Amino acid sequence: MLCLAYSWQVIADREHRLEIILIVSIIILGIVNTFLSDSVSTSINSMRNFLLTGIFALWVSMFLLNDQHRRQVFDWFCAGALAVIILVEMIVYVVCGQYGPGVFQVFALHLIPLGTLIILLSPGPVRLIVAKNSAAKLLGWLLVLLGGSLIFLTHKRGTWLALAAMLAVGMIYLVRRQKYLVISISLVIALILPLQAQHQFARLDPNIGHDLTILHRLELYHFALHVWKTHPLMGIGLRPFTHEKYLDDYHLHNQDLHEFPQAVATLQTFDNMLLTATVELGSLMTLLYLGLIMGIIVRYCRKLWSSPEPPILGWYRLLVLLGFAIHSLSYDSLLLPSVNWLFHVQLGIMAGYHASDGARLSHPAGATVLSET
Repeated sequence: MLCLAYSWQVIADREHRLEIILIVSIIILGIVNTFLSDSVSTSINSMRNFLLTGIFALWVSMFLLNDQHRRQVFDWFCAGALAVIILVEMIVYVVCGQYGPGVFQVFALHLIPLGTLIILLSPGPVRLIVAKNSAAKLLGWLLVLLGGSLIFLTHKRGTWLALAAMLAVGMIYLVRRQKYLVISISLVIALILPLQAQHQFARLDPNIGHDLTILHRLELYHFALHVWKTHPLMGIGLRPFTHEKYLDDYHLHNQDLHEFPQAVATLQTFDNMLLTATVELGSLMTLLYLGLIMGIIVRYCRKLWSSPEPPILGWYRLLVLLGFAIHSLSYDSLLLPSVNWLFHVQLGIMAGYHASDGARLSHPAGATVLSET
């Protein structure tokens, strides 16, 4: 449908030349990765879902969501979708009880991606909050309050950490004119966090269930490096479900984790999207994919900085990506179609931003269009 509407522009567009080259390269590498997989029959479905609901969604959205009105419509869609999710999940929570079957699993099937969905849909209520209409502002704040309450009820530390990072960076943005204060706070945080984390890790006890889960996640970093060394360039295939075959010559970094091999064979996941991409997709495809994301973000930031009055919602989209990136360190986010689609559409909005609004910056009306965003 996009090709019918835009013809060869979807491939030959000069404004998106870099993005299109990287997207095509990623698709080709994805196909090659599938054929080189440890298990082609299982990887083909995962790769198909990743490409169709993610990479292709980015390709389409950077052409379709490339002006203020279309972005506004999509943000309204996000607000409506978030309202439906909150309403249904809350009703199930009340009817079934806190520990009832299916609680917080209606849309995301798990508590962790539910938090990600709320973060990715949050530009919707933010759009309402920055509107001039008082009723829209009230509705936006209500959605933020209910969304935050839903995240709190899930009791997932990864989601809380993502929100904390978004809040911290948002506060730094608000006091950005006091650059020395911002630099000082950033340095203090950079020094304290590693020391505090090392102290906490040293106190973990494998005999305690909560601590054992954290120790397993830490051990996965070493195991991921071990697997990566076998196929560093092209990877082992996306979701081949063959992780246990690499346990034969693997030596535990933490000798107290006797059940780690059984956990790997059962779960078949690295519980970290970056590790999963590096090991299963391979270094080449992962680097191109990260290059695509960083290229889009850099061009997007340049347009925001060059505008006379940078839009609040424009900067907030960056906070959404930050929260998503941090949350993705605790599970394989992009392997869930709904999360994968929302992330890449939000990324596509950024990719299309410089091509549409960038050209209007040279006109007097350009500042007005950006300020209304």
